[in-house]
Amino acid sequence: MNVTFKKNRLYLTEPDGFDFTYSALWLREMSDNPAFRDPQTGHKIADADELPLDLEINNLKIIDRHIEITFSDLHQSTYSIDNLREYTEEPTSKELIGSKEYWDSNLDPLPWHDLTEIKNNPEQLLAALNDLSKLGFALIRNVPSEMDGMREFTDLLGPIRTTNNGIIEDIKALPPGDVYDLSMTARALEPHTDNPFRWPQPGYVLLHCLSNTTEGGESGMTDGFRAAYELKKQSPELFDVLCTVPINWKYSDEQAILEDSSTFIELNRNQEVSHVRFHGRSDRVSITDPDKLDLFYKARREFKKLIQSDELEVRFKLKEGDMFIVDNYRIIHRRTAFKPETGKRHMRQAYIDRDVISSRQKVLARDTNVQAWQAR
Repeated sequence: MNVTFKKNRLYLTEPDGFDFTYSALWLREMSDNPAFRDPQTGHKIADADELPLDLEINNLKIIDRHIEITFSDLHQSTYSIDNLREYTEEPTSKELIGSKEYWDSNLDPLPWHDLTEIKNNPEQLLAALNDLSKLGFALIRNVPSEMDGMREFTDLLGPIRTTNNGIIEDIKALPPGDVYDLSMTARALEPHTDNPFRWPQPGYVLLHCLSNTTEGGESGMTDGFRAAYELKKQSPELFDVLCTVPINWKYSDEQAILEDSSTFIELNRNQEVSHVRFHGRSDRVSITDPDKLDLFYKARREFKKLIQSDELEVRFKLKEGDMFIVDNYRIIHRRTAFKPETGKRHMRQAYIDRDVISSRQKVLARDTNVQAWQAR
């Protein structure tokens, strides 16, 4: 390891080839000194934009793998070399911890977890959230088969998102005059992500089974990220058009008009797939050049073929007390038709925002002994 400085630059090299130059002003603003940054919240307690622009490094000391720096404004702070490397190699924060696994129909075993174990051991809750991060979904058994039984799980995570449909919503076949959503019928539900017309789109979907004794009513899931990358592999041109042509998603009834404009596939700054939308009943393609539209319609068809292919989809049937939680930015799910006259099918559905799941996973990763979330 070699650490040197000259005026407003710090130079760090390591035996494994790591080599980076740091700005003195950036280092000064990253200070964890309690005189500059609140140790509880991590928020700055002084205005960083008032730091001198000609700030320099006056001196430094190396203590194990830490650097103690004195700046020209006489401020002192200590920096972990490992943290400096992490900032360099991962300059933007991750929503969820852990790497992604892009799966297909061969996924085995499915990510089942037991609510009783989760409630008794926070490490089991972390394991479920890690599966949610890695695979985009987790399955929970032994959820109480009561109207709000899912709260025994959601109360371990954080608040449920309230929409114009309420907090926890019934999903069951209703008389024709009472239907306000296709999920309230016995028809098959085509592959979709939930509510792309909401802003922001719900981050996570929870579906809790109170009863599912009818003929039919199986669930299917496809890894939307895997499908997107498969399309890119087959045709970069078709992939690109799904990343660029905006879709106007819309839902309206007597009490709500919900609209958003966004693409089928979004990429992050590293050009990785970060958000997939698919909802064939609410998408309205925005007008653009006819030649580009021709390409878009072909791309949409090929994307759907991948999404509903036997090679990419996993299928299962929720039983009483089962529940799934899915990443609504990644997982495309569907339901087969069912016959109400053959039994009873009653589900309860809720949404949780993305920051709730992200926060809970990171807090548990820091300390699994932390108390369950409570509203302040």
